[in-house]
Amino acid sequence: MLSYDYFIQTHQYLLEHRRLKEAVDLCEYAISSAVWPSPMESQCEALCRWSLAETYFYSVGDAKSARESYTSFLDYVDRDWSIITAVPSRREVMEDMYTKACFDMGQLAISYEEYFTFMDRSEKARSLTQKQAQQREAVQYNRDHGLSWCDNVVQLAELEAKLVESGEVTVLPCAVALYSLFLLYPEIDPPIEILLLALNNYSSYVCRHISECILHSAAKYHPANPDNYRFIFDQAIDLVGEFFDDMETDAAARDAQKKLIDSKSASIDKSNFFNYGYASVAPANVKSFIPPMVLQEQIKENLSRAGTPGAGRAGCATTLMIPVFLLSGVIILFAAMLARFF
Repeated sequence: MLSYDYFIQTHQYLLEHRRLKEAVDLCEYAISSAVWPSPMESQCEALCRWSLAETYFYSVGDAKSARESYTSFLDYVDRDWSIITAVPSRREVMEDMYTKACFDMGQLAISYEEYFTFMDRSEKARSLTQKQAQQREAVQYNRDHGLSWCDNVVQLAELEAKLVESGEVTVLPCAVALYSLFLLYPEIDPPIEILLLALNNYSSYVCRHISECILHSAAKYHPANPDNYRFIFDQAIDLVGEFFDDMETDAAARDAQKKLIDSKSASIDKSNFFNYGYASVAPANVKSFIPPMVLQEQIKENLSRAGTPGAGRAGCATTLMIPVFLLSGVIILFAAMLARFF
């Protein structure tokens, strides 16, 4: 199996089983160390950069890292536009990735100027559809009628919150990301009532998101590796802590942080994952679970020259234990796009 096939399947496997930090680490390793078959090196690296951004936004809920990763992907492609145009059979899906990155940055924008910059940038790859043009016009209407950029972010965050409360738990990462924008970027300039709401909803949705991930793992009889979620809790605890010692936000920030610390303690810090040895040995009768330490070695073996004598630029995989099944929701869309890509 070629290295890009292995990357795609492994990334799908990790997201399907909510192994979030491992999915991030896979993308970062692939960007820095993978060996891709010639002449597809640039397209494969672009795919990994895009996958990292999508993972941060749609699976982790990390707005800051998603913004940085989308920007990295777009800048990488802009430096060599032949990544898009060189091979006609891959052009459409590369355009899909480029335009989607621009529109996702539009959702994560922190000003009108930034939003319109990314909308204009998307047209380098493809003209706006009628629906996209209407969305752009709606934002322009808000600007022309004196709505602050904060008002636009509030509308997006409220939409995600309504979906969550209706039972659409798959949008929890997006809700986390959007409410974190108010806390991360002072230039959005939220009024105090929105800032207090953001502290509450952000912390609540982080706790719920990780709880849903652990429940999802349990339903599949997969042990929930605490390392896949600890980094999310730690970032959230630090972020809300930045709002201590301000008369208007101190109480709400302390309540939010206590909520996060208590949830982390209950679901992560007291985990017996490593005590049971699941880091290196799969539980009995759960053949679809690949222990993290085993998977790390497989990734190194299948994506780099190490351990693959004679693979050369092809980066051929020597071992594959990834069961590719139960791909749903965004994973189906992702797989369909990548099938066209290659």
